[in-house]
Amino acid sequence: MLWAVLALSTAIFWGAGYAISEKIMHTGMSPTVFLLLLCIISLPIYATFSVLDGSFLRSIELLSADNFKLGWLCLGACMIFVLGNLFIFEAISLKDATHANILEITYPIFTILFTYIFFKNVHLDWTTALGGILILCGTALIIYKGA
Repeated sequence: MLWAVLALSTAIFWGAGYAISEKIMHTGMSPTVFLLLLCIISLPIYATFSVLDGSFLRSIELLSADNFKLGWLCLGACMIFVLGNLFIFEAISLKDATHANILEITYPIFTILFTYIFFKNVHLDWTTALGGILILCGTALIIYKGA
């Protein structure tokens, strides 16, 4: 159940962050500069937490233990997240946080697709499929109405 609390907490924090970032983007601040500030502020916070919980050294050992595949997976995932962050903040700067994030919320569909393509895993049941269909319907409605 903790995973659900953490996931919902993420939605709350991201919702607030995106709402605030819309105001920042519409002042004329570049999304790339905003993301740079986000990274500068994030680095000491993540470093501190990873050292305190003991995961920093374990993770470094994993990456340095001739684990070539894990290193490439980490690099690829980081690049993908960097581009995703850049694209969403560019979208917010061009429109607004509400519309950009309603379209962004289709990412579970792509998570299902890429989980299958990359790893041949399917974590799908009828309720998850129905939720995905509702997400697609909502997205189609917003695009159709010219948002």
